[in-house]
Amino acid sequence: MYSPYSEIVRDWPDHLRANFPEDYFHHTAETGSTNDDLLALAARGKARPGEVTLTDYQSKGRGRRGDRWEAEPGRNLLFSIALPLTGNRTHWSRLPHLTAMIVGRAVESILPDTGTQAKWPNDIYIHGKKLAGILVETVMQPAPFAIVGIGLNVNTRPEEFPDSIADIATSLYSELDCESSRWFVLGLILRGFFETYPDALDDFDEVKAWLESRSYLQGKMLALRTAAGHLSGTAHGLGPDGELLIETEDGRVETIISAEEIFIL
Repeated sequence: MYSPYSEIVRDWPDHLRANFPEDYFHHTAETGSTNDDLLALAARGKARPGEVTLTDYQSKGRGRRGDRWEAEPGRNLLFSIALPLTGNRTHWSRLPHLTAMIVGRAVESILPDTGTQAKWPNDIYIHGKKLAGILVETVMQPAPFAIVGIGLNVNTRPEEFPDSIADIATSLYSELDCESSRWFVLGLILRGFFETYPDALDDFDEVKAWLESRSYLQGKMLALRTAAGHLSGTAHGLGPDGELLIETEDGRVETIISAEEIFIL
């Protein structure tokens, strides 16, 4: 199969290319799940820092709660990157938020001034419609690794979205009315990881400020289902590690680390 590696790293400085040699990039026509592929490598101790698996079609892709993620073959970016988990363990939970900023910045470089928003904790929106989703999974043995899966709608035409999501999903093609190079977009995102990870997990202020300034949920009345039960209130910013802060009707501020479901009321 043709390798787009040279297109991905075309504008990268030499020191970044050195972190991502060509044999770290795996491109397949079809797989079940790119996250599963890298999780299996990591569990065998075979994953390398920055290793990437990308597929044209993903038959068993899933979202953060196990939701299915599918796309027409070759239209979109469906990939995962293996990142070693090092340093302060209490900061590892910041990785989904750093990923949202990296993906969001890549989108903004292509679509400036289009109102890119981050929907806590793992989605990127444009004009109120979902453009990308993020799924972070971990392997602790034989060495701690995070597998970061990203699905970004690049060249899906508006008429190709199923009726069930046509009103809530978008793509770069829908916004630009023309095709974009998947490899150029992938290069922007991967470069973002190599330039910021893992340092930005410790120096988190820039990530937090980016997310808060582009929050899709900020100020909205929400109903949430968490492991501790149901909660409703107004989105009130982010905590120091990217937790969602909810102000309840009685004025209390609750800290949400994760939620099974979030509904905008």
